[in-house]
Amino acid sequence: MLNGSTLNGSALNGSSARRAPAEAVRGQAYTWRLRLLVGGDDLTAQLTGSVDVDREEGAAGVAGFALYLPPGEPVVPTDWVGRSVSIDYISRNRAGIVTESRRYTGRLELPAWDPINRLLRCECSDGLQQRVEGMNVMAIDALVGGAWSADLFEPADGRSRWDYALERLESRPASLDCSPAGALRVTSWYAQPVPHFIFGAGTVIDGSLQIELQPLGSMTNCVEIEVGYRYPRLWQYSQSWSWEHPEYGSTGIPGFCQWRTWATELPTTDMIESAVSGAGMQLVGGIDGYRLPPTMANPCGDGNPWINQFDNLWLAVNVMGARRWVQTVTEQYTLTVTAPGGEAEATRIIARDSASIEIDSQRADDWPDSTPGGSPGAQDLSDEGRRQAALSCLLQGAATTLIAAHRGTTVSWQTPTDLALGVDLTHTLRLDDSVRARGKCRRIVDAFDFAAGTAITTLSVAVMRGGGVSDPLAVPDAPATGLAPLSPGDSVLPTQLGGRLNHPITGEPIPPYDEELAGFSGNWDANDDPVADEIPREFVLDAVEIPAEYTDERIGETAAAYAVGIPNDLLEL
Repeated sequence: MLNGSTLNGSALNGSSARRAPAEAVRGQAYTWRLRLLVGGDDLTAQLTGSVDVDREEGAAGVAGFALYLPPGEPVVPTDWVGRSVSIDYISRNRAGIVTESRRYTGRLELPAWDPINRLLRCECSDGLQQRVEGMNVMAIDALVGGAWSADLFEPADGRSRWDYALERLESRPASLDCSPAGALRVTSWYAQPVPHFIFGAGTVIDGSLQIELQPLGSMTNCVEIEVGYRYPRLWQYSQSWSWEHPEYGSTGIPGFCQWRTWATELPTTDMIESAVSGAGMQLVGGIDGYRLPPTMANPCGDGNPWINQFDNLWLAVNVMGARRWVQTVTEQYTLTVTAPGGEAEATRIIARDSASIEIDSQRADDWPDSTPGGSPGAQDLSDEGRRQAALSCLLQGAATTLIAAHRGTTVSWQTPTDLALGVDLTHTLRLDDSVRARGKCRRIVDAFDFAAGTAITTLSVAVMRGGGVSDPLAVPDAPATGLAPLSPGDSVLPTQLGGRLNHPITGEPIPPYDEELAGFSGNWDANDDPVADEIPREFVLDAVEIPAEYTDERIGETAAAYAVGIPNDLLEL
């Protein structure tokens, strides 16, 4: 239900199911007076001219009056600034029943001295903004409620608390103001099904009825929201390579002995490590395989000793490298929130909003240069809590925008103050005098004229019109941006040997050197012809090329539409 309730929530002003409305009774006679306390002193007797009180939803309540200060005492107007002010209305009916009603509580803000007439004209305020400014963030959260996101607004610390409170109110169909007694409160914009007060025939002062209809151009019925939510995706990819010398036909010492018969150059540890880094990867877990054995007296059983002055030459190599990179993922949301009439292009009156949310992470900054570890794959540094908070705040703000745009019609009338006692900005009023209307009270203006002896209150109600039913403002699921895992790379590296014209074992001609071929290249120790070309001694790894879709920005898109219903408050002219 919309009427009397916030969107997806409970009523702010309580249930009206068991409450009977109070009906203003016409044809009554009253005597009235005011009680004015300034700084705790009763200055009622010094009031002159008129007293005005103006309280409106979402704004500071103000009051104005004039005091006659008799001669004999010096007047220091600045001493009056900041003094507490309270105004009470006291009336007696023909039955002798006395009724008191607090009309205003605040502080004297701006005194002005009229030396000719010895009048101190006083302007007062209930200090709504200043009082909120003096609250801490937790107190404002408890008072105002609503949704708020640090991704949409500046940090609350070190800036205006009033601005912070207004930011929270952007997501609520409600206003923050003060009661006649000066208490801070938040009141719903929705009129209750059962009014608190009814003003029937004969309760409206003749000629005071005013109806201000809302123009079409201000009735926003569609809010389009575009949101970009960006976060880093951490990738790690591993690739392994294996290489054996072609004459390392067996393992261990037997393989060494087979190589020793026709020895060749071999890769060094530094060459292998450089090859891994040259492939754009970092070495994982060191180098495994088989190195030439240390010096031995007769390793092959042929009576020939083996003297090894190098401990970094490899006959077989198993090595793994890994690379890390950061891919940017952007989720793009197109959210459309509409009130009745906002679905069709011909009748749409659009407002737009947008936001860009980015998850920054020191871990992502350090990721490419960090030491690989763990399993390969991807890890998203998304913050679901922040995504939910920001999108929910935007959706609730859009709904509030639509609701605010459909309560611009105002019905105002004047009535004797005695008939309006008890009416507050929290109440729902119904008018049944020349016009039938029901709406939430948005403004109360008291005018007390001592010369004319009149006490008149002007009441204004906001009338919502629209219809429709509201959808839950559920945050949409994130769009699909995942990618299939990269296949692990596993390469067996070839060997190119030069320095001879013919292979010493097979006798076949040695093929030309291919500089594009990965693996190990080197030369035989024994040369069969002085003109035989030697080839570069190097160890080269072929790294798997990562597809662009794994490195370029990954974009996912989603769209969602929501309907916001607007109550049809009573309005019959």
